[in-house]
Amino acid sequence: MDRAAVLERFAGLVAAADLQQSLVFRLCDAGRELAGGLGSSISIHSDDAGNRMTLAATDRVAAQLESLQDVLGEGPCHDACLLNEPVVADLRHADSRTWPVFAQSAVEAAGGITLHCFPMRPAGHPFGVYSIYTEHGLSEPADIVQFLADAIGAAVLDDAAAGELHGPWTARSVVHLATGMAAVQLRVSPEDALALMRAHAFAHDATVHQIAERIVNRTLDFRDST
Repeated sequence: MDRAAVLERFAGLVAAADLQQSLVFRLCDAGRELAGGLGSSISIHSDDAGNRMTLAATDRVAAQLESLQDVLGEGPCHDACLLNEPVVADLRHADSRTWPVFAQSAVEAAGGITLHCFPMRPAGHPFGVYSIYTEHGLSEPADIVQFLADAIGAAVLDDAAAGELHGPWTARSVVHLATGMAAVQLRVSPEDALALMRAHAFAHDATVHQIAERIVNRTLDFRDST
């Protein structure tokens, strides 16, 4: 694998993208094009309890797959980060024993596609996942796409360190703030509060971020719920 050539192609795609899009989105979409995917997404995972946030999704299907895993707390992206290795899920034959709820919901949302999830681990330890979905497989070998995922991870970390606090990074902070508020309202641990926010999102066909915004904006208070 010629890493210099891969990075050169990748950098060219990022540079040619619409500069009005966030850097995280441009990184996400450039990786998708290089790897021959139909859509892609970037998510970060802050702990083993499933606390995660989607930073970018190139299309509706990619966003739905991320939202399902966010709400349900299971799926191939969770496993890729936990195991620190790529996970491939053919939704036509997804293991309902491993992902009992996600498998069926993902097929209903996306149809018969394959989801390729690569841990982002530029320093060895995974902090997130770069996922790509395809119909007929990736156009590049898995080791090249893993290298690409690590490069994207390094760029995402650099983007956060540079202080770009709008867009997806703000979305992540909203969920953290809402989790703390819900924990106080319900007098439970932050882990339990996040789980209840997921349940609320699932019951109302919403994303966790949408529920978090309602909590922060004080239009949802769990103390008022019956």
